[in-house]
Amino acid sequence: MKIRDYDNDNRKGWIVAVLFIVLVGSIFHYRYLNEFPTYIHAWAQSDWYAISLGYLDNGFDFFHPQSMLLNKQFPSWWQEASDNSITATDFPIHEYIVALFMRLFGTTSPWVFRLWTLVISLAGMVFLYKACLLITDDWVKSLSVVAIAMTAPVYVYYAAGFLPGIPAFSVATAGLWTYLKYYKHQKKVFFHLSVGLFTLAMLIRTTFAIVFVAFILFEAIRIIKKESTLRDKIASVAIAIFLYAAYYAWNSHLRARYGSLFLNELLPPRNLDDVNEVFQDVREKWAFQYLLKLQHYVILAVIIFSALWQIFLKTKKKENTNAPSHLSLWWFWGIYTFGCLLFCVAMMRQFSDHDYYFIDSLFLPILLLFALALGGLPKIRHWAVAASACLVLAGLTWPMITETQHLQQQRRWNGDRSLICYQHFKGSDSFLDHAGVAKDAKILVLLGYPQNGPLIQMHRKGFSVMQDKDNLLRTSLHFDFDYIIIENEVFAEAFDAHQDVLQRLKPLAQNTDLTLCTLSDTIINSQPEDFLNMTTINHQ
Repeated sequence: MKIRDYDNDNRKGWIVAVLFIVLVGSIFHYRYLNEFPTYIHAWAQSDWYAISLGYLDNGFDFFHPQSMLLNKQFPSWWQEASDNSITATDFPIHEYIVALFMRLFGTTSPWVFRLWTLVISLAGMVFLYKACLLITDDWVKSLSVVAIAMTAPVYVYYAAGFLPGIPAFSVATAGLWTYLKYYKHQKKVFFHLSVGLFTLAMLIRTTFAIVFVAFILFEAIRIIKKESTLRDKIASVAIAIFLYAAYYAWNSHLRARYGSLFLNELLPPRNLDDVNEVFQDVREKWAFQYLLKLQHYVILAVIIFSALWQIFLKTKKKENTNAPSHLSLWWFWGIYTFGCLLFCVAMMRQFSDHDYYFIDSLFLPILLLFALALGGLPKIRHWAVAASACLVLAGLTWPMITETQHLQQQRRWNGDRSLICYQHFKGSDSFLDHAGVAKDAKILVLLGYPQNGPLIQMHRKGFSVMQDKDNLLRTSLHFDFDYIIIENEVFAEAFDAHQDVLQRLKPLAQNTDLTLCTLSDTIINSQPEDFLNMTTINHQ
């Protein structure tokens, strides 16, 4: 058999990898590129979408990010009104860049945000490939890791979405590649680049502080073992810590002064019942959304065969005691994985309902484990074996693509509350314009979901009560709003449960989906029909 030329082979593999990444990304995302934040986690996604829109409204004031919402979740759980929509948030560079593109293209359509996130996610896959190539020294093995990553259902769902976890993940993979370049070739510029990239990743999404800490601890062990030096690293690491601490302090100031849309506390299990409940929820809802069943089997099989091969080598070969000993990348993986497991415990109660926490935590360690296991397998030395490996990879990738496509469709079901709300509020900006509602009017949205979604569609700021709770509804009636808006369907469904509130809504304008109201001191609607059969000012 003909022996492979690894350098030439890997150069050709680079072209194949880029084409594969672009093709698979296009297959998954072309039909959803202009989809409004709906379906799973529409709440969080619409909040981040609103942050970008906020920059268009505040003159691109980077350090005062804002949404459309005037009653924030934290610290008062939507019960305190504010005269501004400024919110604390992780470093919003991603949302800021999206706003710049919106200004450049002259549109705030969702495709601008989604396309930018998709480009970043595809770039992240390129850097993942390059990082794996440094581990495996084989393009087929490296592409195998990318194939698993790109077809993981949870990654696909958010890869062209609105959450900051995908940009942070992509930046972290770039940081991993630059660090591995330093680890293998000892070029100091790559160390400083990796510090910068890991720092940016944890600024964008705090969870990625785990990989930054793991990288620092791994380097500290290498310094103790005299495999690396300290003096040339102090400045860049100190700058990184200072920058993170500075933004953390600023963000804490924003939170204390203005409140926040976003969680900023740990949610560990309170007892063993919590642990059991979370594990059951994750197993039932997300186990094969994190990774497909086939992907579980492939990763497990590679790990087992790699371990058996390494045991075989240990029994057949004597170690060369004169060979230089370098701290294995398995140490880095172990430190990183341990940190992610600690995070999973610290935020356990979030995992039941937040599948994207997997991307923030265990996704990259699992991919790194897969790459290290592949690197431990025998090298593919002959062309016939390489060709066979490519056929196996293609044979495994296609069913992963088709199964993940099917799961993406399942995530988008017509009965989803956020989709129904989006459909009801479609065109609501024109509806309000025709009803004479000023652009700066404050709108109270009753029982709409998610909180920023209807406000985004109305192109107006305001208050939102999206949870069906009496105390929230009653409290909201004391906010400084100009108008109330409610979905006609929701009004009819909620009337019996909240008569004391809904009976006081005085209709001003109505279409088939929405009613614009003011609040009366007396009962206006003794039954839903009184409200829903009004003579409209603006019927559409």
